[in-house]
Amino acid sequence: MFGLRNWRIGSLFGIPLEINVTWLLVFALVAATLAFSYFPTVAPGMPLQVYILLGAVTAVLFFASVVAHEFSHSLVAKAQGAHIARITLFIFGGVSEMEEEPSGPGHEFVMAIAGPGMSILLAAVFWLAFVALQSVRGPNAIAQVLQYLAAINLLLGVFNLLPGFPMDGGRVLRSILWAITGNLLKATKWASRTGQAIGYTMVAGGILGVVVGHTFDLVWFVFLGWFLASLADSAYQQQVVKTQLSNVAVSAVMSSPVVSAPGDLDLETMVERYFIGGHHSRYPIKDDGRLVGMLSLPQAKAVPREQWRDTRVADVAERDLDRLVVPANESVDQVLDRLVGPPGAVLVTRDGDLVGIVTRNDVVHALQRIRGLS
Repeated sequence: MFGLRNWRIGSLFGIPLEINVTWLLVFALVAATLAFSYFPTVAPGMPLQVYILLGAVTAVLFFASVVAHEFSHSLVAKAQGAHIARITLFIFGGVSEMEEEPSGPGHEFVMAIAGPGMSILLAAVFWLAFVALQSVRGPNAIAQVLQYLAAINLLLGVFNLLPGFPMDGGRVLRSILWAITGNLLKATKWASRTGQAIGYTMVAGGILGVVVGHTFDLVWFVFLGWFLASLADSAYQQQVVKTQLSNVAVSAVMSSPVVSAPGDLDLETMVERYFIGGHHSRYPIKDDGRLVGMLSLPQAKAVPREQWRDTRVADVAERDLDRLVVPANESVDQVLDRLVGPPGAVLVTRDGDLVGIVTRNDVVHALQRIRGLS
């Protein structure tokens, strides 16, 4: 994400949750705005430390709501058989990273609507809690926290329903166009164009507000609109690539034969003999002749140097074989998302035997050949 560092803070329902370094900036900004501007206005007369506490707690609850929004997408997708690589919080909110597209328009519709549905549900819950607290004349500060969370969740849900791909509303639109046309690429094209139109409209509106209205609060509209327009174009280009590779089997692009390493090898010997003395940056790992995982150079380097001699290769290798291993007749477009992040490759099997490996470079070369023939 933006080429900047992510930190894993835990996992829920088997889905890792990470925060990008950019999220820290927006968290601090939200908490400070609430503490020094919002709460002193709506709940005057309290000590500064109380406002700071209210700002921090409200910011945490807001981002917990964002996490709930993303987990709603992910759990619906997971129930449909999709693998969720991670959920990442970053400067513009959150994103669920799925390793495959929905299998049909109905699946995409349900998955896409789940997130805004959760946000609107949370808005209703916070609003009812606010009304209940008001009815018993509870503390005004707590009531203002609940009112803010109700409003921000409603805004989050409604904004995400804007029909611009790859936002949730854009995915809803794409699912409808997909069902009507039966063509995923065509549906993606029109949903992405709508996303670009919304994004550029936000950019123009933000610039107009700054120049004419002299309000710099709308600068965020410019950045958000530009980000949405860029994402929409990128999402369409990714779909073009997937369509071009949908009829290409991984066996046609794999590198073969494959050099594997024994799992009981210590990491120091592995680095010297394979990574330095060999020709590859990742290797399948076998224990007693049985495939157990794959190890890349970045994964090896993540282990402290002084621990290499006492660390078995099999203990630090990526061992999720459901993610790492694909049959030889699998289409390349189905494995693209698995090539993102370490170990950056998938292993190809035929009748249970390891026959090849596919890396990002293999896919790039295949795509170049396809475009050269078109």
